[in-house]
Amino acid sequence: MRHAREQDLDRLIERALAAPADVRGGRMAGLDDHITSTHRPDWHAGAIAIRATPIGPETHCLDVVDLFIRDPALPALAVVDHHMKPIGLVGRTQLLYEFARPFIRDLYARRPIRELMTTAPLTIDEGLGIEGLGAEITAAGGGPFSAGFVVTSAGRYLGVGTALDVMRRLVARMAERNRALDLAVEEAERANAAKSAFLANMSHELRTPLNAVLGFSEIIMTQMLGAIGHPRYLEYVHDIHGSAEHLLSLINDLLDIAKADATGLPLDLEPLDPLMLAREAARMIAPRADQAGVNLVVDLPEHAASIRGDRRRLRQILLNLLSNAVKFTPAGGSVQLGFRADTVGRNVRFTVTDTGIGMSADEIPVALSRFGQIDSSLSRRHAGTGLGLPLSRTFAELHGGRLDIQSAVGQGTTIAVILPATTTPRSAADDMDDAGMDEIAGLDEIDILGAFTADQAP
Repeated sequence: MRHAREQDLDRLIERALAAPADVRGGRMAGLDDHITSTHRPDWHAGAIAIRATPIGPETHCLDVVDLFIRDPALPALAVVDHHMKPIGLVGRTQLLYEFARPFIRDLYARRPIRELMTTAPLTIDEGLGIEGLGAEITAAGGGPFSAGFVVTSAGRYLGVGTALDVMRRLVARMAERNRALDLAVEEAERANAAKSAFLANMSHELRTPLNAVLGFSEIIMTQMLGAIGHPRYLEYVHDIHGSAEHLLSLINDLLDIAKADATGLPLDLEPLDPLMLAREAARMIAPRADQAGVNLVVDLPEHAASIRGDRRRLRQILLNLLSNAVKFTPAGGSVQLGFRADTVGRNVRFTVTDTGIGMSADEIPVALSRFGQIDSSLSRRHAGTGLGLPLSRTFAELHGGRLDIQSAVGQGTTIAVILPATTTPRSAADDMDDAGMDEIAGLDEIDILGAFTADQAP
């Protein structure tokens, strides 16, 4: 009779060990009414705790085995004292494996469970968050992974949990956060696209009235239709014209940035003489250098092979860099424009070197960022939006090139524009119809300031 009971127990233990402890939909499969889980939509230990009825330390080991056999999904049982405070934990797998051995079964069947329980289980307060719970399990080592852990409320037993369930919750939590981040990124991208499209479509509305202001103010300045009665009026119209030019240059840069974000700026590629391009930029910036008391030096070779690029974009790069250099170089300093090609003719390099205020290594990324402002007492004297360098970098990258900046505070700055001698033509995807946005890329060159924005910072 005893032998038959042992055989039945062996079969039951074998089946119990094979049964997975699976949690589905917040409830343990196969649990009795005294074993429940929670559906609370939070991420704390109390929400994970399985409310399995605990056992006392004097409960016979074989009776605990019977509990596990009857409930194949029960992962562990807590052992509590008469105050419902946890004093131990019995893991399902560990106990059943022990009782699968006849020697242990004969020795411990009628002994109290306190002899086989884990006496120092991991105990977690119900308010601990899921991330903190995962960290506690990892720090505790192998015990919680094999036996589980105990969840308490105000020091009294609440339920038990498993490391596997915690890992599942952590994965679900991570997936939830990833979905939230994806939604936030999509929303930000939609908002940015709407902003870029709005700015790009403002070309006509913004530039047409400004062109009228510039045109009529220039007529008044030149007194084309007759002399102005009061000299103060002439002074005022000069201010109007200069302010309109500055505003137009800022609008052009903003629209270029917007179009680059919205559809990309197409390049009008053609063979170019790099030396002629450099001399043209130097001639345009020379009046500003003279006015600022800065010595402009043009150091170019006698001959250079032609390159392929967008004339207006490359000229705008040079004008931006030269204007920045002049603006941030004190009177008496110098600005030098240079050019050279590498020995194999694959790349060309324009360089603009100044003896100005310079930048620290930390300030260079700020100057290259859109609307970047370098906090310098000298630079603060000059107005600007911080779009000159970012636009120059964008135009260089559109040509497959880059900007290289070397600078030190108080020692000046050298900016190299490194470009491929032959720019790859834009793809068919870039040739999409821009729906009236080509006007944005154009600049009305009423004056030098209408062709470029000169600001590196402030």
